[in-house]
Amino acid sequence: MNKLKRMKRNFKFFFPLILKTQPILILFLIIEALLGSASNFVWILFPKEIIEELTGNRDVKTLIILIVCFAVSNSLINFINGILSNADNYYSRKVDFAIDKMMNDKIMLVDYFQLENPEFKDLVSRAKKGMNEYSNGIYSMLWNIQAFVRNIITIFGVIGIVIFSKEYLVVVICAVGIVANWLITSKQKKLDKEFNDSFTRSWRRINYYNGTIFGFKNHKELRIYNGKRMVLNTCDEFNKPVFSKYKKQYHKYARIDIVERIITILFTKALTLILLTYSCYKGNITLATLTMLYSSIGTLDNNFYGLIYTIKTYSQDCEYQEEFINLMELQNVFRKGKEKLDKIETIELKNVSFKYPGQEKYVLKDINMKINSLEKVSLVGLNGSGKTTLIKLLCRFYPLETGEILINGRDIEEYDYNDYMKKIAVVFQDFFIISFSIKSNIANCDENKEKLYDCLRRAQALELVEGLEKKENTYVNKWFDKTGIEFSGGEKQKFAIARALYKDGDFVVLDEPTSALDPMAEAEIYYHFNDVIGKKTTLFISHRLSSCIFSDRILVLDGAQIKEEGTHLELMKNKDSLYYKMFTSQAKYYE
Repeated sequence: MNKLKRMKRNFKFFFPLILKTQPILILFLIIEALLGSASNFVWILFPKEIIEELTGNRDVKTLIILIVCFAVSNSLINFINGILSNADNYYSRKVDFAIDKMMNDKIMLVDYFQLENPEFKDLVSRAKKGMNEYSNGIYSMLWNIQAFVRNIITIFGVIGIVIFSKEYLVVVICAVGIVANWLITSKQKKLDKEFNDSFTRSWRRINYYNGTIFGFKNHKELRIYNGKRMVLNTCDEFNKPVFSKYKKQYHKYARIDIVERIITILFTKALTLILLTYSCYKGNITLATLTMLYSSIGTLDNNFYGLIYTIKTYSQDCEYQEEFINLMELQNVFRKGKEKLDKIETIELKNVSFKYPGQEKYVLKDINMKINSLEKVSLVGLNGSGKTTLIKLLCRFYPLETGEILINGRDIEEYDYNDYMKKIAVVFQDFFIISFSIKSNIANCDENKEKLYDCLRRAQALELVEGLEKKENTYVNKWFDKTGIEFSGGEKQKFAIARALYKDGDFVVLDEPTSALDPMAEAEIYYHFNDVIGKKTTLFISHRLSSCIFSDRILVLDGAQIKEEGTHLELMKNKDSLYYKMFTSQAKYYE
């Protein structure tokens, strides 16, 4: 994509966002641009008039009026600009918050399988750095709009002044210097882009290492197993090529900077002053006009350079921010269903096969199973047999390789994704409890305290919560609140169960829901299982097969396929079955 198209795309994406969130910003920026141009002309015209009066009539009253007007106009412009600048920062920050929210929303709603894709992770990293580090984010457009308008107005005004004075050669010299600066600035921006692009994945690695070192929980293993040396040595080895590239970049910049200073100081400014002084010596212009023209040329040079810099900066910022736009416009692959779902009654898998992206081995192969309304089914199997993967497919985290999943006899992909997700509640094996309050973790933004306490009771966590000083408002760990509590794994697992219960979905999936619980708590949940879950269609996964006894049906996964099916008593009759071997191997430890 060429630069002009990229800038047009950037403008079409962000300008409507500004108009939608804070349209007053555009008005403020235009006023600031006009005042900025006015300030340039104040500094060009008033000193000329003051010098002419000093070298001419020397009228005290006229001098006082000119000086007062000069001071007042300049002070007033600065005062108004200061107020508008503060307002800009305030309203710009609001737009910035809107962009942050867009990023967070996109990551929360993107297809799940993308989160495991290194290319997608690189895209997110480039988008974040492109908006927050490599460019000025939304401020780039705002400041560049203002700078562009101010520079254009000033340039045309100053050119008019210089042409009126008939010092054309000075304009030519200034133009040559401007072209040279354009080329130098282009080279600098190109160096920036090449350097930042080459380090996208490197920054991700550095951030990972830093996160590992600063992660409080990680320090248990790092300290016990002397992981400090491993991580720091890896960081040091990785940083060597990083600093090497920095060194090369620095030397290139230094050479370009020297050339730029030579052109600006020796060529443009010095030669311009010599020509104007000679013209004044010849009597072609007065001393006051010389002062005005030299000031005008300096202003013209600065604003031409500013215009070049503005265009180049915005062009490069657009290149960086293009990744953010690409991320925002990334389409989900399989969230296109439109049908409404009132209630999940039956779930059926027909000839379902699946392998993870980039893998050759099938995790599931030709799976056929059906869960009827209000039925409680246990899914068991050895580690790596595909149990958790099957849950991910039911959650529509991945597209199927072959086959179909039917909900109420209809393909799962035909249903509206959000509508479907409202009907399913899952306790994952690797459940995650956020460092927010207990209430927020379970009820999200809901405020139904009676329902919250009922779910805590059913998850065997109510007594724990009621014994806390802040009860359900207690924070999990001290990340955001120094009075927070570092709950045990079993206690947090109870919160995860309560969260699934609070959602009150039609279909409940429990993946090792009691793995972190002590035997007494686990037995209590199993004993009151019907009260805990309620009348829900349930899929239960556990390595502790004693939990399968209360299930209506048991499915045994083996070698990526369902090899056995039946009740506990039926499966135990076959002493050659995998289920019998798994159950008896566990049971002997409890005899």
